[in-house]
Amino acid sequence: MFTLTSLLGLFFLAPAPTVQAEDVSHCFIVHEMVKSEDLRYYVDATSKCSHEYDAVYVMVSFLDSHGKNMDDGVWAIYWVRPGRHEVHEFGIPARAEGFHRVVLRKITADSTEALR
Repeated sequence: MFTLTSLLGLFFLAPAPTVQAEDVSHCFIVHEMVKSEDLRYYVDATSKCSHEYDAVYVMVSFLDSHGKNMDDGVWAIYWVRPGRHEVHEFGIPARAEGFHRVVLRKITADSTEALR
């Protein structure tokens, strides 16, 4: 017969379930980034992540009409909660003036990586 003490001992010896880190680049969805005027663009995004994040950083590139990279940029959404839908307008870097389109490069929750 097992006693409570022996059951607790078995519990502590059992391997702990591994918790997979969530990849924010797969669960934070950027639906659209659209040029709104020469110096600004709109972003439509949704968090389908199961965790809250203090910030999610989206690295983008601004391209001319021939697809040549004019400049890169980063935008951030703060206090990202599961299911939260975001629509924002952002300014562009000075060297991207006259850009034709903006494209997604990478999504991360790591500010050091995003701001390199």
